Amino acid sequence: MLKQSAGGGAGQGRQRRVVGRALPAPLRRRRFLIVWAGQSCSQIGSGLAPITLTLAVLQHDGTASDLGLVLGVMFLCEVLSAVPGGVWADRLPRNVLMIGAEVVRASAQLTAAVQLISGHPSTAVLLVAAGCTGAASGVFQPAAAGLLQSLVPREELQQANALMGVSQRVAALAGPAAATALTLAIGPGWGLVADAATFVISAATLAVLPVRRTGRVREPFAAELAEGWREVRRHRWYWTNLIGHALWNLGRCVFFTVGALVVVRSLGGEFAWGMIAQAGAVGALAGALVALRIRTSRPLAVANVCMALGCLPLALIALHAHAVVIAVATALMNSALGLSSTLWDATVQRRIPPELISRVDSFGWLLSTAMNPAGMALAGVVAGAVGPGTTLGVAALLVAGSSLGLLGVRSVRAPEPAAAPSGA
Repeated sequence: MLKQSAGGGAGQGRQRRVVGRALPAPLRRRRFLIVWAGQSCSQIGSGLAPITLTLAVLQHDGTASDLGLVLGVMFLCEVLSAVPGGVWADRLPRNVLMIGAEVVRASAQLTAAVQLISGHPSTAVLLVAAGCTGAASGVFQPAAAGLLQSLVPREELQQANALMGVSQRVAALAGPAAATALTLAIGPGWGLVADAATFVISAATLAVLPVRRTGRVREPFAAELAEGWREVRRHRWYWTNLIGHALWNLGRCVFFTVGALVVVRSLGGEFAWGMIAQAGAVGALAGALVALRIRTSRPLAVANVCMALGCLPLALIALHAHAVVIAVATALMNSALGLSSTLWDATVQRRIPPELISRVDSFGWLLSTAMNPAGMALAGVVAGAVGPGTTLGVAALLVAGSSLGLLGVRSVRAPEPAAAPSGA
């Protein structure tokens, strides 16, 4: 009996070790697991918010202009706060800053929810709530990039970013359906209540982490901002990729505007575009899952080859291919994007020093998305002037060229450095 019991205990111990090894390495680290759980919850809530807000505004006799104004204010405030947020994140304990951002977002969403549940929402109050939410998001993101860098060893950063990507993609898949169900079942405001609750949960998980101060002497705000910009310029692999990302995003704006118009009018209607959009969401999740397993010594080169696949759906829409073929190509584009974004984030976190990572990340986000509003606004104008097919074809070439052209930069195609961050 004693030997059998001991053997059983040893067997159970081995089983536990096998199960532990089956988990991605970051999930075996308590601090990362706690933060990942909180962020996953927050991502699900964030997936509810846009659809909930859209349905709410329209249900209360709002116009498309009202909705555009609310969403536009949210995006503008996020853009304006991102770079200052990067400076603050490099100055202050990052988890404390993120907790403050989550509290602001929860308060703003609750305020908007009360307005909607009351049945008489004020557009002015919704605009203020949207602005606060956007500003807090702009502060949160660069701090999150720096915090993740400190939670796992260098060799586990790719898996850690992939796990965060999985959460984001699952939320993108489940969020619209959940938001619609909540709105139809109990009213539009309750989706925002759920979103606020997820921000509170995220803040609670961040509060578990120890408060770690940087220990460095603070320079004037402008000086620290300039230091972050110098770090961006110092790394050729970084700023050249930002140019490529900005051009790639500009090309993808055509997919969401002109591409959607062509599909809806000529290639199957709203159902076809919905199928294409859903295929893209599934593909993005698949890409994040692939990023958990893939290993490469040249992450930037692989990332840019993957991003070049974004030309496929644009070219196929221009050629009036079948909607199913376009959906498959869109899934492939977003799968490649999910993988490439994980490789990019992990590379930045490995190569940029911890005391500068948040500032560099904030500049990166700003510069890579800077042309999106203009791209969305001008795509239709260009299509009206030269035709949708030509516009889609040029966008396909822009997406492919901006990605593959970066392979001509030596520091982009070079193998990953073995240790400390270094300029290129």
